[in-house]
Amino acid sequence: MTLLELVIVLAIISLAVSLVAPRFGNWSDEWTLRAAADRVAQTVRYARTRALFEHSYYVVEIEPKTHWVRVFNPNSGFLREFALPRGVMIDDGENPPPAVLRLLLPPSGVVEERNLWVTDHRGSKYRIHVNFMLGAPVVEGVKQGSR
Repeated sequence: MTLLELVIVLAIISLAVSLVAPRFGNWSDEWTLRAAADRVAQTVRYARTRALFEHSYYVVEIEPKTHWVRVFNPNSGFLREFALPRGVMIDDGENPPPAVLRLLLPPSGVVEERNLWVTDHRGSKYRIHVNFMLGAPVVEGVKQGSR
């Protein structure tokens, strides 16, 4: 292999990498956003399941400004919390947004119907829909420009 052939191969490889790298970054951001939405939905599902089996109230609190999500039982003191990834924001679509979003999960399993919107710095969005009959949160991708 001559030096000229090696330079040509390296140029082709660098061109291919430069075309693929920006798409990988978008894919990574989208995956992080979807994972955050799934984690919030799983937290609501987890709290509802514990409320049903323990015959006790559970609360899911989300602080949009600090990006903290916590689930707790006010009677037993049980608490679990986690932070949303950097750049991921969550709200309920109200204007102005509340300082703390609360979902009360009673022992009956019947919950208030809610929509939570998970967004990132690029404007990508996922909706977490909590169905009052089933109580099961569903994560759905939302097209740009819709709410």
